[in-house]
Amino acid sequence: MAILLVSLVTAYAGEYMPSNPEALSKAELMDAKRDSIAKVRFRGLVLRQLANKEDDVRSLCSGVKKCLDIQYDFCSQEDLKPWPKTKYDDEFCEPFKEITRRGFPADLKQPMAAEVYARLGRQYRAIYENKGTLPLGANAISYLFDNMPFTAQLINAYLGSGYELGYTSRNRRFFHGSNGRSLSGEFYWVLQDSAGQKLGMRNVFFGYGHAKVLKWSLHGTAVAYLDMDEIAPNKISYKLTAIVFPANSILNSIMQMNVFKSVVNDKIDHIVDDVKKASKEYFGGNKEPMLKSAALKSQENVQYVLDFETVVNGAPWKLGDFERLQRQREKERPAPAPLKVEEPRMVK
Repeated sequence: MAILLVSLVTAYAGEYMPSNPEALSKAELMDAKRDSIAKVRFRGLVLRQLANKEDDVRSLCSGVKKCLDIQYDFCSQEDLKPWPKTKYDDEFCEPFKEITRRGFPADLKQPMAAEVYARLGRQYRAIYENKGTLPLGANAISYLFDNMPFTAQLINAYLGSGYELGYTSRNRRFFHGSNGRSLSGEFYWVLQDSAGQKLGMRNVFFGYGHAKVLKWSLHGTAVAYLDMDEIAPNKISYKLTAIVFPANSILNSIMQMNVFKSVVNDKIDHIVDDVKKASKEYFGGNKEPMLKSAALKSQENVQYVLDFETVVNGAPWKLGDFERLQRQREKERPAPAPLKVEEPRMVK
């Protein structure tokens, strides 16, 4: 049984075993066996991360090898085979290089690195770009990103919409969102800056999305860059670049069509317009919808409204301040007074 296992492990990992094993010491043999077993075990972990999709292991191994000249030890020769109809040229490899330049190397010890780079190595992709401006300053947009549930409730208060945003991990890097209509998804905040620069203004997201576009109900994954710059007081420019990965050649052809891209951009513009409408009302001095909102009347949200007003009036804010402020307030909160129980007096 042990011999069969070692033979299987060695063959699966693509390891070369000498024709005369006796020429090796016992220690060298044990090291070779351990290395082979470790590679297969690690490959199994990566495979589970990729939802047991062998094609994605191939996309990961061949993509990083072709575009970044990185070869993982666990990749077999079959894993390293490039996809036959894919041109690994500068255009195909640019997203690999861009995301590493931004500070997310192809190190599989990082959360979601295997998932991100496996998608980048797939055969099919479509790229969408959307540019524009928002009537918000850098501090205000940082606060809204730092408190996503409040952001959704604030927009809903002004528009009567059904936006939802919420964190799904303690470190607030995983979150879910919906526009209450045709778009929803689960996301990971891969990077909050670019190579350590412009915190909150150079973002990378990876997510699983669900969308209804024309007659199609679509499900898929995307890597997105959101770059922002403050160009005037209470005005930022933004550029959203989304790389999506169609599941097959037919869907890829559809998603490359100009009419399809136009519909997708219209959906993005709709969300941007909602933010603009709510911002215009708020900065125009109309606070009535915010004050009347049942959701914003909770004790927590009343405090968030006050915090946001402070930021809008000039106070600085950067990503991470929300949690720091929450911890500070928790420490400053007076401890509850001890309960005193008086013994009943004896009546003589």
